[in-house]
Amino acid sequence: MRIRLTALLAGLGLIVAACGGPAGEPAGSPTGDDQSAMDAQPDDAADDASGTAEAQPEGSDDELPSGSELDARCENPHDGYRIAHPADWHTNTGEVSAPCRVFDLEPPQVEPRTVLPLASALLVTIDDRDLAEVRDGLYDDPATDVHDVVETEIAGRDVLRVDGTATGEAYLDQGVEVHRSYVSFDDRTVTLSANDLGDPDLETRRAVIADMAATLEPVERTDAGDPGQDTSAGDDQQDTSAGDDQQDATTGDDGQDAPIDEPARQTRSGGDGRGDLVDVRLGRHDGFTRFVLEFEESVPAYEVAPTDGPVTAFPSGEDLDLAGEHVLEIVTSGTRVDLTEDEAVETYDGPLRLEGDGDPVAEAAMAGDHHGEMTWVLGLDHPADFAVAALEDPGRIVVDVVAERS
Repeated sequence: MRIRLTALLAGLGLIVAACGGPAGEPAGSPTGDDQSAMDAQPDDAADDASGTAEAQPEGSDDELPSGSELDARCENPHDGYRIAHPADWHTNTGEVSAPCRVFDLEPPQVEPRTVLPLASALLVTIDDRDLAEVRDGLYDDPATDVHDVVETEIAGRDVLRVDGTATGEAYLDQGVEVHRSYVSFDDRTVTLSANDLGDPDLETRRAVIADMAATLEPVERTDAGDPGQDTSAGDDQQDTSAGDDQQDATTGDDGQDAPIDEPARQTRSGGDGRGDLVDVRLGRHDGFTRFVLEFEESVPAYEVAPTDGPVTAFPSGEDLDLAGEHVLEIVTSGTRVDLTEDEAVETYDGPLRLEGDGDPVAEAAMAGDHHGEMTWVLGLDHPADFAVAALEDPGRIVVDVVAERS
């Protein structure tokens, strides 16, 4: 996860909660307690609502351009950063979405499998692209009309400060003013974003963003996924078949005649980085149905989790017509279009809907491919256990859904 995760609507600084699920979080449904990632937690804190505070380092308490003193600090080991923030701003604790992503004057309430609160004072997201790639794609974002771009340096890091207005093509209404500061963070980019919804006013938020960007520092990243994910055993990432390269693109057979791993009804996540989709397969096996996403190189970051319908297609925001009464969602940091070249190259031009025969998979469909995050959904006749594996050579995300409830 909401990946993250997380490139979903990165141009607007949006991410799907518990995609912490994936966004992991993708967007994600599980909940868990990740308060150990925070420096401290008030006794009366609400769930996923209150920030941490610690004394700032000596010499850092001078008045800042925003007029706020950044005398609180929080840490996000999932994404690998620590950042200071105003003491009177709260941040999420990490029970639903990874900690230190949402900042607001009031304790932020992050709901599972939803976009992070849009009216929050400030959102922090991670883009796996470096700053040069982000710069190249600034004007390709259909969700934002970019009006002004300033290249600067803050605390030794290159920064792009971008102002614009929402087009209405994503989650923000047309005309909402937005600001994003893209901060170079080794080979990744940290995005601090705000808009003119809620309080404080956007100019104050822009100033606070500049101050906070100066305090950004790396911490050791964990591979445990976002809160609520079952990643203890790591079995869902094993290559358990010697014949994995012998595939049948019609039946979806990826080298095994039994479900991978131990099927269960719980969120699974894994992979790393980004990937270009080249093939999609759906096939029936004895006792289970297999869904496969194949990528050009390695397996990108992903999250697989049950979710409640209806499914919302993005960036259109419309309900997706999907066969089946229940939904299994696969969110990846992959895409159907390679944007690394001078011209966009479509890597997958196959069907975006695949018909199943039920019990339980009635249909597979793509729900969105936007800003480096791609979502596929499986419509199920009934709730079902499932297993997930990441297979290499070629890179594949394999999802097996058992035919009968356990």
